[in-house]
Amino acid sequence: MTDAEKKALKAAHNKKYRDANKELIAANQKKYREANKELVRERKRAYREVNKERIAAKKAADAKTERGRKLDKLRGERYRTTHAERVRELHQKSRDKRAPIAKQEAKQRRVELRDSYVAQILRMPTDLVPPEVIEAERIRLKIKRKVQELDNDRTEKKCSTCREYKPLISFGRNHGTKDGRSYECRLCNRERKRRDALLKGLTFNPRNRDEFGRVRKHTPEELKTAKNAHAREVYARNKQRRNYETHK
Repeated sequence: MTDAEKKALKAAHNKKYRDANKELIAANQKKYREANKELVRERKRAYREVNKERIAAKKAADAKTERGRKLDKLRGERYRTTHAERVRELHQKSRDKRAPIAKQEAKQRRVELRDSYVAQILRMPTDLVPPEVIEAERIRLKIKRKVQELDNDRTEKKCSTCREYKPLISFGRNHGTKDGRSYECRLCNRERKRRDALLKGLTFNPRNRDEFGRVRKHTPEELKTAKNAHAREVYARNKQRRNYETHK
């Protein structure tokens, strides 16, 4: 018997043994992998390093066939099921790495009014929006931005109550509006609060402010009068206390 015949006979015998003992062989292989995880991992890594081109060529060839794509999909699903935590960590790293780049790209699309950004404003896929609709929406956005720039540069505003144009300083702060100012001026706001208080039977004592909402400065004469009145009040109270202690 020649060497070739011996090899063929041995191969047939091994194949027959593997077919008859599939479960036993699989159990032994799994037991070996569990006992030698680091060794198996190192061998796989060394094999991939040595056969990079061969593996890449085989993946490219498999991707062209239906069977190869199905096998690749099954391998991916099996790996994700077995290594769920590892896959989650890799996805998180990828998102963290991609986040600054994606933020910069989104800012660039917004500044340049690209088709994808305009389609996003319209809440439609970019492929389904006609070019003339995208161009019309782009012109509308440009006009809107120009109007906002002009509104930000203005120094006066119209009061919603008295319908008069007044400086921005005459309006109180309101972070809920676009320009950060209230819709009605400070005087109309104070008058409305006084009127509402009177309707409720309450007293309204507004602070001493001018039309721009600034606290008025007292004149020296007013300060002197108030100081003298306070001094007289203190003197009278102390005199009454002394008289009470004397007659006690």
